[in-house]
Amino acid sequence: MTDRPSARMKQRLNIWLSLPVAAILIYTVATIFSVSIKDGKKWQSLANAQQLKSTAVSASRGTIYDSNGTVLSQSATVYTVYADPLMLKEKLDDNDKKIEELKGYIAKEDDASKKATYQQRLDATKSGDECLDELVEFLALNLEIDTNTVREKLTKTDTQYIVLKKEVEKTVSTAIEDKLTELGIDGVRCDPTTRRLYPQNTLASVVLGHTDYEGNGIYGLEAYYDDYLSGIDGRIITAKASDGTEIPYRYKQSYDAQDGDDLNLNIDANIQYILEKELAKAVEENQPTDRACGIIMNPKTGQIYAMATSDPYDPNEPAAISDEKTAAELAGLDEDSNDYKQKQLDAWSLQWKNKAVSETYNPGSVFKVITGASALEEKAITLNDTFGCGTQIQVEDTTFHCWSTTDHGSQDLAQAMLNSCNPVFIQIGMKLGSEKFCQYYNAFGFNELTGIDLPAESNSISMPLSNMGPVQLASSSFGQTNKVTPIQMITAYSAAINGGYLVTPQVVNSITDENGNIVKKMDTVVRRQVISEDTSASMREILEGVVEGQPGSNCYIKGYRIGGKSGTSQKMDEDSTGQTYVSSYCAFAPADDPEIVMLVMVDHPTGEKFYGSQVAAPICVNVLSDVLPYVGIFPEYDESELADLQVSVPSVQYYTVEEAKKTLEDLGLEVKVKGEGDTVVKQTPVAAKIEHGGSVVLYTEANAKEETVTVPELKGLTKEQARATLDMYGLNLTAEGSGYEEEGAVAQSDQSVGAGQSVPMGTAVSVTFAVTSVGSQ
Repeated sequence: MTDRPSARMKQRLNIWLSLPVAAILIYTVATIFSVSIKDGKKWQSLANAQQLKSTAVSASRGTIYDSNGTVLSQSATVYTVYADPLMLKEKLDDNDKKIEELKGYIAKEDDASKKATYQQRLDATKSGDECLDELVEFLALNLEIDTNTVREKLTKTDTQYIVLKKEVEKTVSTAIEDKLTELGIDGVRCDPTTRRLYPQNTLASVVLGHTDYEGNGIYGLEAYYDDYLSGIDGRIITAKASDGTEIPYRYKQSYDAQDGDDLNLNIDANIQYILEKELAKAVEENQPTDRACGIIMNPKTGQIYAMATSDPYDPNEPAAISDEKTAAELAGLDEDSNDYKQKQLDAWSLQWKNKAVSETYNPGSVFKVITGASALEEKAITLNDTFGCGTQIQVEDTTFHCWSTTDHGSQDLAQAMLNSCNPVFIQIGMKLGSEKFCQYYNAFGFNELTGIDLPAESNSISMPLSNMGPVQLASSSFGQTNKVTPIQMITAYSAAINGGYLVTPQVVNSITDENGNIVKKMDTVVRRQVISEDTSASMREILEGVVEGQPGSNCYIKGYRIGGKSGTSQKMDEDSTGQTYVSSYCAFAPADDPEIVMLVMVDHPTGEKFYGSQVAAPICVNVLSDVLPYVGIFPEYDESELADLQVSVPSVQYYTVEEAKKTLEDLGLEVKVKGEGDTVVKQTPVAAKIEHGGSVVLYTEANAKEETVTVPELKGLTKEQARATLDMYGLNLTAEGSGYEEEGAVAQSDQSVGAGQSVPMGTAVSVTFAVTSVGSQ
C-alpha cells in the first residue's frame, strides 16, 4: 500500500507555497502605493519631462521715456540666425536623391511629352553641392561673415544647433527665409529675439545705463528698475507623442508673456542736451584729468531734470571705448596681453560710472552755504555780526590762508559770502562748534545716501566728531577735509534755499504698464526740515547778492534773479602741493522762489584757469541762459539793463522795407537802407547777437555793392569803449565772456574778426571781455 500525504502535510505544504505568493503580492501592492501615491509627484514630473515640451516666450522689455514722451530706451525685435547642420545635410541629400530619381524616370520614359516634363524638373533642381555653395555665399554676404566660417559651421556633423549670427534685422531674416524657399531646402532658421536700442545714442547714457547680452539691466536705470522693466516671460506647454512629434493644438497650454513696465522720467531730453553740450565745451577748453559732471533739478521736489558726466558712452555699443586717448592706447596693445585686458576693464569701469552719484570730491567754497546756514539757524551768529579777514588765520599749529592776498577787512556774513573769505568762515565754524557742525552736517544729509533712484550711489568720506579738532573744524568749515558726492551737495544746497527741507532726488516720475496704467507714482519725499523758512530766505538773499555783487565771476544773466556760489577746492589727498583743484559752481533761479538748481563740477582742470568762478560759472551761465526760458522762466529788464541788452537779429530778407524797418526798430535796432527798391534782398548782419541800439544795413537792389570798412584793434578796451569804437566804423559789437559786466573788464585778444580786415558795414564783431583779477573763488 502506497503512503499518501496526510491532510496535515498538505496543509503545511499549502502554507509554505502561499508565503512567497503573499510576499510577492505585498511587495507589488507596496510598490504600486509608493509609485502612485507616496512618490507620485516625482514620477509624474519625470514622465512630464519626457512627454511635455516647454517653450519660453520672451517678454518685451519696457520703454524708458523722458518727461516729454521722447523715447530714450526701447526694445526692438531682431533675429538669431542658426543652423541645424544635420537637417541641412538631410535636405541636401534629398535633392541629390531627387535628381537621381528624375534621371531614372527620363531613362525609362518613352513618352516624349512626359520625358520633357521630367527634364524640366531636372534642370530646375540643383544638386546638394550647388545648393550648399549658393547658400554659403548668400549667408556670408548678408550676414557679413567670412565664407569659410559659414561653410565650416553648415557642414558640422556633431551638432544640431550652431549660431551663425545674433541681432540680425528683419529684412535680412526675411531674405534668408526667401532664399531657403527658392533653393527648396531647410536647416537654417531665424528665431526672433529682442535688442535694446537707445535712439538718442550718448544722451544721458550714464543715467540710463545698459543691458547685458541676455537683456538684463546691469548699469543705470536699466539695472535699478530691472524688475519693473524686464517683465515676466511666458510659456507654451505642448505634449509629445511616443515618436517625439508634437501632439495637435488642443493639447497645447499657453501662458502669455507679461511685458515689462515703462519708466517715465523727470529728465527732459532738451535740458539734458543743453547740459551735455556745455559740459563738452568746458572739457575741451579746460582739459580736466578726472572728467566733469553736472546736475539740474527742482530744489523743492527733488525732480532731476538733467544729469551728465563728460565723455559719455553710447549704450548701443557699451563696449566701445568713448575716450579717444584710451582707445588709441588700446589699439597699440596686444589684445591677448594682460595690460590690454586691465586697461580695457579700467576704461569700461570709468565710462560707465556716473560721476555725479558714485564719486566724491571736496566741495570747497560751495560748502560755505551750509556752514553759514547752520550758524544762522543755530543763532551762533547773526546777519549783522562782523568778522575780520587779515588774509590768513592761525588755528593751533596750522595757518589757513584766504584765497585773496588782499585783506577783505571787516565783513558780515553776506559780505564774506560775496568775497568767499576763508578766514571768516573758519571763525563762523568755530562759533558753531564741532558738535553742532557735525549735527548740521548730518542733518543736511552728508553722512547718508540721498536715496536717489540710481545704483552705485556712494556715501561721503567725512571726519567724525570724535576726530574733529579745531584744525579739522576750520578746514571743514570752508569745504575742505570732507568729501561728498555731487548729488549730496546739490541736495543739501537745495535744503538751504527751498525753505529748509531735505528732499530725496528722483530720476523717475512714474512707472506705467503696457496699457498706460500707473503702476507706481514717485511723489516728493521730504526727509526732514533742516533749517527754518526764515534762515532759508536769508540764504537766498545772501546768495543773490553774491551774483549781483560780482556778476563777472558768477552766474549773472541779465534780466534774471539768480543766486549762486562758486567753489575751488584742493585735492590734498592726491597732491600735497595743493596745485590740483576741483572747480565747481551751484546756481539757482529765480532767487526769491527757486524752481531750478544746478551744480557743475570740473575735476582737475589743467588749463590756465582753475577757479570755480572761471571754469564752472560760465557753464552755468550758458546752460541757464537756454534752460530758464525753455521752462517758462523769462527775463525782466530794468531800463539800464534794456539799454545794454544784446539782441538777436532776425532775417528780414524779402520783407518790404517798411515791414523790415518796423521789425528791427521794435527790437531797439537802428536801420540803414541802401538802394531804392521796395524789398529787402540782403542784410548785414543776420542771425547774430548785437548790442541793443546797434545797426542793421538793408540792401534793396540785387546788384548793390556792399560797403566795406576796416576792423579796428579792440584789445584792452572796456565794453563801452569797444562799442563806441565799432559804432564809429559802422560795425556792431557782440560781447562775450562772463566778465563783460564786471567793472574793469577789458577786451581780450581773441576778437572774431582781426584788426585790419575788411568786412561789410554792419558786421558783428565778437569780443571776449574779462577782468584781469578774479573776484572770488
